[in-house]
Amino acid sequence: MMEINEDLRGDWRVVEVRGRADALTCEQLQARLCSIVERHKQVAIDFSRLDYISSCGLRALLAAAREAQARKVRFAVCSPSAPVKKVFDISGLEQILEIHKELPC
Repeated sequence: MMEINEDLRGDWRVVEVRGRADALTCEQLQARLCSIVERHKQVAIDFSRLDYISSCGLRALLAAAREAQARKVRFAVCSPSAPVKKVFDISGLEQILEIHKELPC
């Protein structure tokens, strides 16, 4: 199960993702993030309450990041929970994505 909430903080659209980003929820995650990227110039993904991310969830995140890059949208991943940060470290995503310990806004 996954829950996605949006909030506008200054110039940033903050997207809080809770629960699990896995094979059951990755399509929802990708569709929602890409939709947000289409409408905003700065998007911060708050993963502080994301308990788990699978390879499918990573693909959804990368697809949204590619969409952001194509649209010249600043796209940042913020506050990854410990299990999610471990996956990011293992996969080398810090080389590809803008990752912050805290929200940038």
